[in-house]
Amino acid sequence: MKRPGLALLVVTLPLLLLIACSKPAAENPFNYPFIKQLHLKRQQGRPFSDYKAFYLLTEDFEPLVESAADIDHMRDVLKFASGLSSHYKVPWTHFVDANSLAAAFTSSDQDLKQRCLAMIGDLRAMTGAGDDCELHLHGPLNRELLEQLKVEQKLHVRGSGLEADEHYRQRRSFFFQSFYREGYRALVASLTYGKRMLETSIYDGKMQVLAFRPGGWDHGSSNQDTLMYFHALSDSGLIANSGLSQGDFGGNNWRVGNDPGHNLAAVSVGEKNLFEVSPTAGPGGYVNPVLPHDLNKLAGTVKDEMAVIVAVYHLGGLQQTKHASEDGTQRTEAELQTERQTLEQHFKTVADLTAARVLYPITLRELLEMIVAQQ
Repeated sequence: MKRPGLALLVVTLPLLLLIACSKPAAENPFNYPFIKQLHLKRQQGRPFSDYKAFYLLTEDFEPLVESAADIDHMRDVLKFASGLSSHYKVPWTHFVDANSLAAAFTSSDQDLKQRCLAMIGDLRAMTGAGDDCELHLHGPLNRELLEQLKVEQKLHVRGSGLEADEHYRQRRSFFFQSFYREGYRALVASLTYGKRMLETSIYDGKMQVLAFRPGGWDHGSSNQDTLMYFHALSDSGLIANSGLSQGDFGGNNWRVGNDPGHNLAAVSVGEKNLFEVSPTAGPGGYVNPVLPHDLNKLAGTVKDEMAVIVAVYHLGGLQQTKHASEDGTQRTEAELQTERQTLEQHFKTVADLTAARVLYPITLRELLEMIVAQQ
């Protein structure tokens, strides 16, 4: 006589296996067929030839801009960041959220408008001193700003693509808000005009904005989404991305970027190659402020190539505002000062490792020049 428990197990086990097998596994973009890892060859006779790794310090520039006081506080943060860069000889690569600058062009509050223009002037001065500015968006470009830019410049915007709706593995941020809600042409328009706005505002109109970082690390739910995302970058005149993520947002398998030696890639888009320069994955805050690793050890993780360590910071986290932070609390002056001290200690650590010929600080623009030269 069969025991009821055993009979139930025999009946339900195949069903459970069928359900388990039908659930799609979390996709890893670094394994997509159109993404091929790159490895930087060491070059002799260059200033960085005997260093272990390049060090790329990036930040997502997305300040709160609701009042003149907000901008004044952010400008103070930029002054602090610029001072660190100048003193320790470590440049920033700023991924600038174009929507955070919209007030400089669309605000009816003249005081807010002028102060936002002054903040853009700060970014211009920092790039003149050796920093780099690239494009960042969390969703479509501000509609009022986009319409104004379209009046000023008639740019060619490519348009093709299919609408879709499916389970979303990532937070519903850049790609979802832009493509799934607006469509491919609107996605390309935001990228095209956002890129041109930064070039006009910061680079005197020169075609200097080369790379994009998606807000929310959102480039879609599948390899088809990701390929379409890179097509949109290509159609917008961009040549690089920084921010592939894998796994399900909020889950244990969620991971932004990849390890040194595995975080650079060539992305085939039709007859073109775009490039991925991903953040260095690892423990820490969001995303890795500011790499609480043993940087010396991290720099030596790959052999026979030049490793690239990419840090991600949010200077907006140092901005004093009247609003609570993401965790519902408002940080005190003492906490913000501690955060500044932590950041300065990080700069000192990088400077010490530079003096020891371990890390070679570099901007994304400089890195892309070397990657292109080796293709």
